[in-house]
Amino acid sequence: MGLYSLKINYKSRVNILFSILAFFSSAIMITNILIIIREYHLLWEKFNLFFVIWVPTFYIIWVSEITSKKLIIKKWIIVLISIFFSFSIPTNLFIKDLIFIDGKFSEIFGPLFDVFFLYYSFCFIYGLIILIRSYKSSINKLDKNRTLYIFTGTLIPITTSILTNFILRYSQKYDEVLRGNILVFPLSNIIMMCFFGYSVIKYNFLKEDITVKEHLDSLRIKIIYVLAFLALLVGAGYVFLMNFFGYNIDYAIIRTSIILMIVITLVVVSINYFLGRYIKNKIIAPIEKISGHAVEVGKGNFNQKVGFEGEDEIAILSRQMDEMTEKLKKTSQIRENFNKALQIEVQNKTEKLQDAYNKLKESDKAKKDFIDAIAHEIYNPLAVISLSDEFINWETITPENKKMIKSIHRNVKRLISLVKEIEDFNLSGLESQKLNIERFDINELINLISQDFIILGDNKKIKISTKAIGQDFYLEGDKEKLTKVFINLIENALNFSNEMSNINIEIEESKEKIKVNIKDNGIGIRKEDIGNIFDKFYRAKVDDELRQGIGLGLPTSLEIVTKHDGLIKVESEYGKGSTFTVILPKRHVIL
Repeated sequence: MGLYSLKINYKSRVNILFSILAFFSSAIMITNILIIIREYHLLWEKFNLFFVIWVPTFYIIWVSEITSKKLIIKKWIIVLISIFFSFSIPTNLFIKDLIFIDGKFSEIFGPLFDVFFLYYSFCFIYGLIILIRSYKSSINKLDKNRTLYIFTGTLIPITTSILTNFILRYSQKYDEVLRGNILVFPLSNIIMMCFFGYSVIKYNFLKEDITVKEHLDSLRIKIIYVLAFLALLVGAGYVFLMNFFGYNIDYAIIRTSIILMIVITLVVVSINYFLGRYIKNKIIAPIEKISGHAVEVGKGNFNQKVGFEGEDEIAILSRQMDEMTEKLKKTSQIRENFNKALQIEVQNKTEKLQDAYNKLKESDKAKKDFIDAIAHEIYNPLAVISLSDEFINWETITPENKKMIKSIHRNVKRLISLVKEIEDFNLSGLESQKLNIERFDINELINLISQDFIILGDNKKIKISTKAIGQDFYLEGDKEKLTKVFINLIENALNFSNEMSNINIEIEESKEKIKVNIKDNGIGIRKEDIGNIFDKFYRAKVDDELRQGIGLGLPTSLEIVTKHDGLIKVESEYGKGSTFTVILPKRHVIL
């Protein structure tokens, strides 16, 4: 498991610490066996305790790394504690002797061992607490399961080791302590590795290589594997030669092991330094430079060059990047020139459009002045004709002439109405954009307008009635312009109604809106016309052409209501009448 963790990612601190724990656990199990089968028991016991001393230190640091939880003690302090205990092993303060009496081992520990045992217990219990906290704080189910398997896997050997040593040691059964460790510790570690192995496979317990740099570091550890294996072969040969020439095999093994650890450590440090520098200077640095160059190109900086000398793949790639950058630079220049030409063209078109707009504006003013002049010229003679009509003595006129005069009278009225409609439309383009907002009672306004039309309705025997539903009829709006709207709608209803009919005006208020319904029993609107009546200059087909306007009353009314954030709806059936509904908000919101 330790070798596998290094193979996956040599640079991961989690993987490195895990591999050290795996190697030290294996060393503890091997030295436990050697204590029994070899002659120098105390020598192997001290070598065994060296690995035992470092296991809790590496364990608590590993738990901190894998859970990203900060320790209450500085990591370098924990390392110093293990170094202190390691230097005390050769003295009687840690272990005095290991005696084999009557087929049983008796360990004689010094006073410092009890201190170490407390430290040993503290590290493992604290590590388990960190794992529990990590499990509770994890939101992701995958992280929870992974932490749970790590906790369960480490709990078994830790609990077994602590309880076995505590119970057997303090019950004065020293021989059973060693026997319990020899038998139970390997089994509990096998169970722990099974949990870890399952976590590696299912929950990606160990971090894998993800970058080029990490893959190169994995290649570096493979080189270290080979050198370490060669060092082990040399060490084994050295032990064999020492034994051949009469040296004690136990001392030869331990001495060789210590020398190998020092040699392998020096080899690893040297390879890390020299091979690391080579990889950084020859591979990582050029790739990072090319990557940085690509970022600058993405920002639009095409002036940098990264071409390296040489014929290797990275040098060729760098020169290809420079060629690509040069092509992008030319493309960018073409695009910039095109954009400049496009801006000039847009500016020219904009100027032409502005000139056309100014001419259109002048033309519109000329049209307005012309319409005002025409309306004024038409209105003046019509006023004179209308006034003269009032002074005609109808008693001295023959019935035939009366019919003709009445016809003149109706057409004069129609011409006056058309002139007013033209004037209103001509002003709508300039004045309707500006609303003079004030708060007023719309029920009072409509009743006042209705009074003017009731007199006209009586002449045609048309009854006009108003009805109010609610209490609060105040709204915010332009009173003068809304007056035009309701005059237009009531006048249309009166104009298109037949004699002996009714016009019902209903005003209904709600929390935020006021709705006005104007219903008549007139000639109605055909289905093919109803969708076009709000279009300017549209004239619906009617039997009596004298009732037709020029198609500006309804469009003007719709424009005014829309400016008030309201709407006009119409329902009509030809031959039965029409209903126009105006809906206005009580509050005017400036958009």
